[in-house]
Amino acid sequence: MNIAKRILASAAGMAVSLLGVSVAGAYVMAMLATVPSLGNLAQLNGPSKPMADNAGASVWDRLAQGSGQILASVKPHPLDGVLMVAPRDRQQLQSHFAALDYSLPVAGAGYEARSEVPRLYLRSFPHDLDSAESTLERKRDFLRVMLPLVLAGNEKIMADRERVQKFAHQVLSGGDLYAVNKTWLINLAADYGLADFDPGNGDWVELLRRVDTVPPSLALAQAALESGWGTSRFAQQGNAVFGQMSWKTGSGIVPAGRDPDAAHEVRRFAQLSESVGAYLHNLNTHRHYAKFRMRRAAAHASGKIPSGMELANYLDRYSEEGRKYIDEVRGIIETNLLFEMDGTRLRPANAARLTSS
Repeated sequence: MNIAKRILASAAGMAVSLLGVSVAGAYVMAMLATVPSLGNLAQLNGPSKPMADNAGASVWDRLAQGSGQILASVKPHPLDGVLMVAPRDRQQLQSHFAALDYSLPVAGAGYEARSEVPRLYLRSFPHDLDSAESTLERKRDFLRVMLPLVLAGNEKIMADRERVQKFAHQVLSGGDLYAVNKTWLINLAADYGLADFDPGNGDWVELLRRVDTVPPSLALAQAALESGWGTSRFAQQGNAVFGQMSWKTGSGIVPAGRDPDAAHEVRRFAQLSESVGAYLHNLNTHRHYAKFRMRRAAAHASGKIPSGMELANYLDRYSEEGRKYIDEVRGIIETNLLFEMDGTRLRPANAARLTSS
């Protein structure tokens, strides 16, 4: 009799335990279904990989595996509204675009009809970027990848520029700066190639010539030309979008057919944003582009927005092809209506945290 009671008690205990597990499972599934962030991540990440080899796994194993796939590829940036992603292929790239409702500006909208671009920053290009069904689609993908990166680089520069303008006005009006602000200015000027800059009597005009943005149309055209619209070996293997050279052995990718006596390599970057930053810094500091910077400053002085088509005329030293290179860059801008990109801006975020201070 005692044995029978123990058996019944054990069975009742197992039933209660199973009921508890079921209730807990239903609760967890309800949470997962109602948490917006997880739903957004799933949408951003695109379709999960098939699990045919794990068809017999329990629901818990499959849930854990699915969550891992969702969270693995989407890494939110600390800044609000920013996503830094590394899509595994072009299909997943399209899911990012769709989830963020990301489209390029409409031709003919004009500068005032600004189009806001999501803060979607790709670490690298998908390996199958050239698998698009048409050249137009491939170009559109490339521009949607590169435009936020260029705008983000310009946004940081503009934040620094506005701070420089504020300090310049303060000093030239007879005021003084706090020590921390002087240190920031000195470090910024040194980064832009102006060593020993003295806020008290420094060349503010030259500093502001350098701390300035580059028209997106120009940056995008050069990136397209130098990287084969994101499909070149340098772009795919080294995130090298602007064809910048390095003479330090092992720092880049050796060009095919390089002369045996040559030592140059195409500079390699850890992610696309670093390539963009190096390009902007190059135009803003190298002596070869002094005329470029002067013409850009002249446009500001006359109350005009610097034009990528016009500023391209001052990049004859960017390539050994000189004028031919300029014509190619201008041709890309005109043919692909890239001047429409100059009216774009990033969707609002905490821009103050993008400054170098």
